[in-house]
Amino acid sequence: MDDTRDLGLLETSAVVVGVAREIVLATGADRVRFLQGIVTGNIAGTPVGAGCHAALLTTKAHVVAEMWAFVRESNMYLAVPRGEAATVSQALSRYAIMDDFAAASLADFTLMAFLGPRAGALLAEAGYATDGIDSRPAWSHADVTGPGGVLWLARVRQLGVDGYWIGGSAAIAARLSDTLGTLGVARLSTDAAEAARVAAGEPAWGREITGDYFPMEVGLDDAIDYTKGCFLGQEPIVRIRDRGHVNWRLVRLDLGAPGKPAAGGYAPVPGDRLETDAKAKAGRLTSVALLPDGKGIALALAHVSIAPGAEVRIVAAEGTGIAIATVAA
Repeated sequence: MDDTRDLGLLETSAVVVGVAREIVLATGADRVRFLQGIVTGNIAGTPVGAGCHAALLTTKAHVVAEMWAFVRESNMYLAVPRGEAATVSQALSRYAIMDDFAAASLADFTLMAFLGPRAGALLAEAGYATDGIDSRPAWSHADVTGPGGVLWLARVRQLGVDGYWIGGSAAIAARLSDTLGTLGVARLSTDAAEAARVAAGEPAWGREITGDYFPMEVGLDDAIDYTKGCFLGQEPIVRIRDRGHVNWRLVRLDLGAPGKPAAGGYAPVPGDRLETDAKAKAGRLTSVALLPDGKGIALALAHVSIAPGAEVRIVAAEGTGIAIATVAA
């Protein structure tokens, strides 16, 4: 399968994209009740065949882990950031004192994304019908059978477009990838996928999502269900909601014109700080990318006083450069 930097395929056809996730398998008779009382998402209100966004927080409501929880008949898939399965499993198990609950990384399970309006049709052409999940809400999922064997299919939204996460053994996933390649499907290059993520304003673990912030400050508002009852960190989360105040918010920045560094002469990098005339500590860059036309874009955690359309100065961490950027709407 060839690589491509053509982001237009996300809107007109379909491309294979990497998924920076791995699966934690949650088992045990108490798995739903246990997770319902621990994470922020409404696990108990999610039926078999559906999924929900959730986070595991500290008691002070800072993010320990972010996940998508997929409820299955006899177990649960927790799609966590790549490299975090062992940490998440240990963190959850620490609270399962008297509960019939276990969590462990799912062995030999490869994930990839297939995104774009033609993804369903091309999957069917490759021998994998989408099993009706197209007509169900986002994050619905099912096991589907095709020429190579059984694959797990979830209806998702990634990089700002609809599509699927596809999971299964490395051998079956490789066979499907080869088949899609013969149908003319390309793989979105890593740098193009990163640009699409930044353009879509989707936070990434370790970049935007860290333990230094509350979930609503880093774009995880949809991971919190305020109606479900108790969860770790609930008290400060509700207090923040009722007071209507957070200090930071995730924003997208437009940098320089195509082919040029951000106005000011240097190329910003994650970690550079933001400032304005009114606020010397206005935030920091978290991700920087170039669109295929050469235009620079970035994500940043900015102080809530910085309004859309405002100009901010980006100051190099070592203080040797200053650039001007605009906060996108």
